[in-house]
Parts: sequence; C-alpha cells; structure tokens
Amino acid sequence: MNGNDTSVLDGVANQRSAPPATDPICLDQTSKLLQDHGLATPDELRQLKDHGLAPLRGPRPWDPLEFLAAMRVRDPDARSVEVERLGRALSQAMGQQLTLIPFASRMPTPAAFYEVNNELSTACERLMTPVLYAEESEVIGIGSINPVSLRIASQLIIHSLSERIGTNPVISRMLLHHHGWISLCHKQFGI
Repeated sequence: MNGNDTSVLDGVANQRSAPPATDPICLDQTSKLLQDHGLATPDELRQLKDHGLAPLRGPRPWDPLEFLAAMRVRDPDARSVEVERLGRALSQAMGQQLTLIPFASRMPTPAAFYEVNNELSTACERLMTPVLYAEESEVIGIGSINPVSLRIASQLIIHSLSERIGTNPVISRMLLHHHGWISLCHKQFGI
C-alpha cells in the first residue's frame, strides 16, 4: 500500500449498514488470491461471494476461509483442518511463511491497547483479527486464520498509529488454529 492509497482503510472503517456475513474487502482480496493461485474453483468462488456478501445470519460473522471449508467439508468437526490448510496455502501464495500458533487462545486481551485505540478495536473485530499483544504502540502482534485479514489489519494499525501518534509499529502476523481463533474472537470481541 502506498502512502496515498487508503481505499482499503476507508472501506473497512466506514461500513456502518447492515453487516454482511463477512468483511467485503477481505472477501474480495481472499477470493482474488484463491483464484490467482488455483486454490478454489470458479463455482466455489461464486458461492463464496454469494454467501459472504449475504446479510449476516447467526451469532457471528464468518471468515471467507470458513465458508470455503464449509463448502468442501460437510462434517463441521472436520472443517478446522481444511481452514488451516487454506490459511497455510494462502500464506505461501502471498510469499509469507506464517506459522500456526497453537497457544494464542490463552493469551490475555490487550485491553489497554483497545481502550486507547477504539477505532482499531472496531476494525479488528470486523476483520476477526485479534491483537495478541501490544508493547506500547511500538510492537504489536495480531492473529487470524486468514493471512489476507492479517495484511489488512496490519495496514490499518500502521496507518492509524502513524497518523495519530507518529509511530510506525512493528507488526507480527501469526496464523491461528481455527478453534483457538474462535475462542480468541469470542474472548476479545464477544463474537
């Protein structure tokens, strides 16, 4: 993202109407990567967009990788393996070697960071990308099942903190195991 390109930031931050089942920008970028790297069929991508842009039904939003895994794996208890496989595949397609972190759900909520950065709390909730740790505003760790969500959230955090306090933080991005991610989203965001 160049210094003047805030389209990703504006799109995520300004969505106030009836929420779709998943973040549209994350859905669009995830779908493009899946298509570009042959990780989903055209029919899967069409269904993914249809489901993701539909109004939210149920207790929480879904990540695009969860939708794709649900289309591929009928048994809900077996979907986590597919979600994690897709996360690793996208990570490699993006040129990142992100490691799955098994212990993230036991990490404390960085309440002080969220209190000082309320707009980032809202954006992280929308992207379902919890902050794992925050050392002041200098070193921040975030986690998700989707490396695209991690990229978008890190761009939002860097942009927000550099604009507001002049800090360009170091952001660590970590893939989370599906169950740990769900637990962490529930603990931090109530979803």
